[in-house]
Amino acid sequence: MEKKKTTRQARAIETKQKIMKAAKILISEKGFENISIDEIAKEAGVSTGSFYTYFKRKEDVVEELNQTDFYRLAEIANGMTDKDILERLRYYCKGFLKGIEDTGIEICRQWTRNNLSPTNMLLDGEETTKYQYDYRAMQSILTEGVRRGELADNLPIDDIALLFNAELYGLMIAWCMTDGEMTGSEKTDMFCDTVIKEVLKPYKQ
Repeated sequence: MEKKKTTRQARAIETKQKIMKAAKILISEKGFENISIDEIAKEAGVSTGSFYTYFKRKEDVVEELNQTDFYRLAEIANGMTDKDILERLRYYCKGFLKGIEDTGIEICRQWTRNNLSPTNMLLDGEETTKYQYDYRAMQSILTEGVRRGELADNLPIDDIALLFNAELYGLMIAWCMTDGEMTGSEKTDMFCDTVIKEVLKPYKQ
């Protein structure tokens, strides 16, 4: 009985991955608005009913495509015992932008549309919005810097987390608006050296 259950689970995972892969291909080729759920199912080699087993709407596929190791970036950064706060922030910022870029520009554009009118999403068993999640992730890295004694206790964590995330979102949007001519992840070092480093300088211990 357990073996049958495991086999069913494996097939379910495989089917879901097929749907996500098909959606990513079609969105990249045609754009989100120009494809239907029927087309996604056909590309994946599954029935339309199978699509609805895993997703309620096309927008849900886009959210799922972004739920990769992207959501562990802050956790990984905070676990880096051999890196200082600037290096940990550099790792996070570069990973943030690269992770988005790797999903493709059309996926990013639709993801942005989805989150301009935020709806709750389930991450790590908790309902949150994408913005709230990213905000708390940045807060956690800055808080860890204070805990390690790298940054002063009077660091305005909330304001700086807001500023750094706004800059990251700006680089992401610029990538979309220039149709990929400006790549945000390639600007990470400049962002870290000219913005992050200077903003944190008065609070460095």
